[in-house]
Amino acid sequence: MNQLPQSLKHAIRYGALLASFALPQLAVAQDAPAAPAVAAPAAPAATVSPDSTDPKAIMKAVEGRIQADKTKARTVLQITDGSGRKRERVVRSWGMDFDGGQRQLMIFESPADVRNTGLLSVDYEDGNKDDDQWLYLPSLKKSTRISSGDKSGSFMGTDLSYADMTRADPSHYEYVILKQSVSVGGEDCWLIGAKPVTQRAKDETGYVKTQVWISKSKLVTLQVKAWVREGRKLKYIKFEGFKQLDGRWTAHKISARTVRGKKVESTTVIQFTEMTSGNADVSAELFTQRRLEQGL
Repeated sequence: MNQLPQSLKHAIRYGALLASFALPQLAVAQDAPAAPAVAAPAAPAATVSPDSTDPKAIMKAVEGRIQADKTKARTVLQITDGSGRKRERVVRSWGMDFDGGQRQLMIFESPADVRNTGLLSVDYEDGNKDDDQWLYLPSLKKSTRISSGDKSGSFMGTDLSYADMTRADPSHYEYVILKQSVSVGGEDCWLIGAKPVTQRAKDETGYVKTQVWISKSKLVTLQVKAWVREGRKLKYIKFEGFKQLDGRWTAHKISARTVRGKKVESTTVIQFTEMTSGNADVSAELFTQRRLEQGL
């Protein structure tokens, strides 16, 4: 992937209700595949016993949770570098399920230098299929298609990456239960170790290994510790502020920090200030390149 211009290094990588931004030398995009007019019927939620000792079954249940559909969100991101300097970004996003995955549209609200930069993304459930992304930059006045092969890149200059924020395919990982019962914020959790076993997973995450704390009652990730291959760093992520959205537990705050040795290189706080689901005006027509290029 080509080097990004400095002006866009703070506007990178997308996640489940967010989107990524990067500017390598890209060709003009082809039209995005048409979204199905009707979202696919929700599959039954995966379940697993709190006494389970099968780490792959646990991770399949976590990744297989039914997600809220027809979503809208407004998100504030605060990024602090190692010198204590802070910057803030505000983004708007929309999401909708389709048969085989989920479509997302995300557009910057502020600051002014990135306002109306947007990304249309198609996240496929099939872990062997590349996701699709189309980036719109107001300065270029055209959409470009982005390769989805660089998921380990920074998400909008934050401590998170695309891979941190999207569903993983458990078949691409080797899992082991490190602790059957450990408390996180008063919640009983499994502590599970994971290692990527396919080249795709290694390239997408950029991680040597991870440890994941899974809530037994909610079947959601509460904490992550990741060993980053490049730079020999450690990344710590916490998911907080869980609320029911369409009857599903959904984190409304994500905190992350990156550490090299004993030094904290940067920290990120992502706060969902608005989040709704089941919105009637979120339809297939929203997820097109034409809409992407209209901005806010």
